[in-house]
Amino acid sequence: MTKQVSRKFSSKKAAIAAIAAVAAVVLAATLLLSACAAVEADPPTVDETYFGGYSTKPAFDGYYSAQVDEVLNSTALNDATKAAYLWALASYNWGQTSQYAMFQNKVGDTVLDGNEGTMAYQQYHKEKRADGDYKGEKYHYTIKHIYDSNFSSTVAGLLEDARVRLVVNSNGYSGDTAGLYRFEVNGDGAEVTAFTGQKLLGEDILATKWRKGDDFGGNGEEIHKTGIVAENTKSLDEVIAAIKSDIQTCNVDDRLIQGNINTLADGVVTGATIEKATDGDYYNVTMTFDLAKLNADARSIEFLNSDNSAKNMQWDSLEVSFEMWSCGLFKSYSIEERWTGEVGAVIIWYEGSASAVNHVYFSYTDEDCSMEKEIAYLTEFIESGGAEE
Repeated sequence: MTKQVSRKFSSKKAAIAAIAAVAAVVLAATLLLSACAAVEADPPTVDETYFGGYSTKPAFDGYYSAQVDEVLNSTALNDATKAAYLWALASYNWGQTSQYAMFQNKVGDTVLDGNEGTMAYQQYHKEKRADGDYKGEKYHYTIKHIYDSNFSSTVAGLLEDARVRLVVNSNGYSGDTAGLYRFEVNGDGAEVTAFTGQKLLGEDILATKWRKGDDFGGNGEEIHKTGIVAENTKSLDEVIAAIKSDIQTCNVDDRLIQGNINTLADGVVTGATIEKATDGDYYNVTMTFDLAKLNADARSIEFLNSDNSAKNMQWDSLEVSFEMWSCGLFKSYSIEERWTGEVGAVIIWYEGSASAVNHVYFSYTDEDCSMEKEIAYLTEFIESGGAEE
């Protein structure tokens, strides 16, 4: 199986503890950057009108849609094995979609070196992937907000952060905007980042003030190509074996498997429920885990350590549920977890623990995946002189 490059959306280094441990290291550089003059910006962010297509079944099949059908209809597999397979298949199907939009809201509490705090981590990400001469488009932003914290004001200010990344490859827009564009949080995050009072899919929406990024207008990139032909002629056994191999050999940052959970490891998933939804062509799935076996799975722990800038991590609790369209693509998933470990970087490490509730939602419709609004804003921003220092 050819390993595909992942555009994973798991919350990379999102845990409060991971960033807190390195705060002292980056403080000097942050203070120097804050002295630069800020060019204010207002790139589009979500509001309650987004994700109109969340309840719309994708108009295309998953890369492994035939294998998903085989799992769902199997009389030989038990529910735990079915759920383990479906999680892996849906992860790899997402990795091959021609387009998608994703909204993630993760809220976590951390105890670190006697201090406590809560972080809301929010991410909006959409891609239209390369196809023939078209090189694709991407829009991605994250916002991190600290509250109910006894962290020092310096650390809390460093923890609060925001970034926008826009990749434009279409040359048909005014001003020839092809390239890579970044925006960053404008000012002290503790003062400028807050909840808006609006909700999207039941999640409280975050907002912040923005400025033009230091690397605004760099070279673009080709967005990850999709598979030309879905591998629906392979047997289920062949596909599962190929995914197992890929999980073991892929670069940590190129993994497609979601949630850091290698559900294909022996004995990790101990139970599951799989129910057909009554309001659409999708399935509701829950999984339970043998934490001892999960914590003994080297690959899962390696993924977990990487995502949290940590080492020696272990899950203390884990609950997973997901919605999957019958064609094999995620509709949503939720992960509730608690872990302990050592967090930090280089020579600075702290014993810590964290708990988080992570909700991720998907849409695949043309309207939700359109880049028109973002590129129109970028064009106007450039033409109005906003990109100039």
